[in-house]
Amino acid sequence: MERYRVLRIEEEDYGCEELPEGRPVCCQVLLEDAAGATRTCLVPDHLLRARDIQEGDAVLDGPEGLVKPDPEIRSAALIGLGALGILFGRKMPGVQVIADPERAARYAAQPVLCNGEECHFSYVAPEKGKPVDFLLVAVKATVLDEAIREIAPFVGPDTVILSVLNGITSEERIEAVYPGHTLWSVAIGMDATRTGRTLTFKSAGKIQFGEKDGRMTPRVEAVARYLTACGIENEPCTDILYKQWHKLMVNDGLNQAAAAFNLPYGGLAQPGPARDKMLQAMQEVIRLANLEGVPLPPDNDVTWLDAAMPTFHPEGMPSMRQDVLAQRPTEVEEFAGVVRRLAKKHGMPTPANDFFYERIRAIEAGYSH
Repeated sequence: MERYRVLRIEEEDYGCEELPEGRPVCCQVLLEDAAGATRTCLVPDHLLRARDIQEGDAVLDGPEGLVKPDPEIRSAALIGLGALGILFGRKMPGVQVIADPERAARYAAQPVLCNGEECHFSYVAPEKGKPVDFLLVAVKATVLDEAIREIAPFVGPDTVILSVLNGITSEERIEAVYPGHTLWSVAIGMDATRTGRTLTFKSAGKIQFGEKDGRMTPRVEAVARYLTACGIENEPCTDILYKQWHKLMVNDGLNQAAAAFNLPYGGLAQPGPARDKMLQAMQEVIRLANLEGVPLPPDNDVTWLDAAMPTFHPEGMPSMRQDVLAQRPTEVEEFAGVVRRLAKKHGMPTPANDFFYERIRAIEAGYSH
């Protein structure tokens, strides 16, 4: 059976004539093979629906017509060995870590320590990569464009890409380059702190993921089976956009307040200017989500804080404060930056996010190197 990618599905054009009696309603399906050649075929509409074939899907053309291949994940690659890359990558047997020779040598010279135990990975240079079934993107948003270029040799016709970056934009950016390969996702519940190549944590968290439109597809089920087999807690979702906006609300308030006011979790739990600004920023995300069609409840911020804050170690801190203390570039563009840009099209003011954006940019500008 030959393998194709579905580029376009259109209703068959009958011209001025009616559909002949007894003939099923068909669609014109434009297919592209691995070499980039295209052809069009007629497929009964009821078969496309029954087999859940949509634009962007990988299909096989055989005796029974177009069918989706039964997805199974047997090989995996990872790009990014920050906190999330370490947390999840150490659980993925045989995973290839994409790294240029200089970075791979640096990693090998100073092995990752995770809760005191050494983690050993296999490194593959981007130019030596081959397609894998599953690709986890765990870089910082500040280097996502570079990562998108480097993963190209690892992306084949059926590769599923999962991004665990903070924010709500990485999937769109990946999908624009590799259409039909991306699942939307969010990583939640981890409390990892990274210092250099050392990572400590109590909770490894979990990955929530799904199709953007909420369908529970075979590839979603395949990823769930794979992550479960790896021992990575996961949750296939039919409302992944809701989950992503909820996480954005958390990061936009908690992460940015910790960085801007130089406070650990315990400081943000106390009444005062930092907590007030944190809640104001969260409220801005809630209002913006509603304008974007995502129904975050109006009390989503206080409900989450009341449940989550008691579980945090008072001296612990979110990733953006870790970045500021280590004088690393922050993800402020993915938090306040995105909120400010999206809010403009709705004419919505964002004073709290304006404050955080300017404050954190000023902190970055004051780094000593």
